[in-house]
Amino acid sequence: FIIGSVINLFDRWMDRAPGIKFIYTSTKELFEAFAGDKRKFETPILANLFEPDVWVVGFLTDEEMGKFEMGQEHVAVYIPMSYSLSGHLYVLPRTRIKKIERIQAGDAMKYAVTGGVADLESESQKP
Repeated sequence: FIIGSVINLFDRWMDRAPGIKFIYTSTKELFEAFAGDKRKFETPILANLFEPDVWVVGFLTDEEMGKFEMGQEHVAVYIPMSYSLSGHLYVLPRTRIKKIERIQAGDAMKYAVTGGVADLESESQKP
């Protein structure tokens, strides 16, 4: 209860601070997207960005781009960068993504941010 009250007080204080509000709320939303009640990175995908045979691991973040007048044939995809909390947002034709069914979102994120070093096979074998 006390920790929650302190966090709420800090949130309200940061919301009122000019200049800091934008950075704080953006960072907070990013962390909530990774691990919070508002998780957004739940659909791991492979995205074909550059060449026909080049695929990157990412996450489907928006399935309908009507707000940008691109319709349902385009989707928003977040591609995390290795060893970083940053990444890139791409709007791609739906035909250039493949949903990953056999790997959970957390494992896909671990694989992407470690540069493919994470051993997903042995992780899935653990009881």
